[in-house]
Amino acid sequence: MPIHREESRAGTLTVETITIDHPSANVLDLEHVEELSSVLHQVRADDRARIVILRGAGDVFSTGVDIREHSPELMPRLLPAFHALFEDLLGLSAVTIAAVHGRCLGGAAELAFGCDRVIAEVDTEVGLPEIGLGCYPPAAIPQLLARVGIGRATGMILGGGNVAVETLTGWGLVDIVAAAGGIEESLDAELARYATWSPAVVGQVAQLLHEETRRMWADRVPRIESEYLEHLLPHPDCAEGIAAFNEKREPVWRAPDGLMTADDVAL
Repeated sequence: MPIHREESRAGTLTVETITIDHPSANVLDLEHVEELSSVLHQVRADDRARIVILRGAGDVFSTGVDIREHSPELMPRLLPAFHALFEDLLGLSAVTIAAVHGRCLGGAAELAFGCDRVIAEVDTEVGLPEIGLGCYPPAAIPQLLARVGIGRATGMILGGGNVAVETLTGWGLVDIVAAAGGIEESLDAELARYATWSPAVVGQVAQLLHEETRRMWADRVPRIESEYLEHLLPHPDCAEGIAAFNEKREPVWRAPDGLMTADDVAL
């Protein structure tokens, strides 16, 4: 199974660790997105865990959503399924923690930012490279606007490069910087902060925080998703960016400089 689930204890609290374990850098294709959603539903149904840790196996957290599935045929299924993961996380009566190392790119960064707390090793590559593919990260738009403001959101989304973990900590996107190779030690310290609290109270506080998170940014994701599927996905620049990535060449964008209109997309 590419998504592993392991239960443990931190003092009074039950902890669920969910690990993405998929060869090729823990890339999230439709199958694995749906499996991750199923595991999160199981955790919610069991209703024991008050801390849920999301992490990646091997050398990386994840390099994001599978570029090969950014197609007009698959993306209308993949994108809503991926965005449903944010609602799955917010449906948990648990503190959610992303334990990030290696690389955390694109949709994986969105997924990490969708957790309540982010712990990242100092040398982790974190970035939103979608703009170079002729697309953009839909969930990151409301996430970053709510958490870091328009200037930093614009710079990160349109810049397309990696942002240093220590910079992201200053912005409030990363909560704890772990030493290189020190994610376990930092996780243990984080869990110790909650280990003597009432499980019932921790669960209720998590519920309230998640309700407010919906109001802050999560409720906006479906509208941006619709814009992506209806206007961006059919645009020739999106197809060109994905094709160029797969063919390992530089993209050749369309000449017009104007905004996308109905005349620009292949409906």
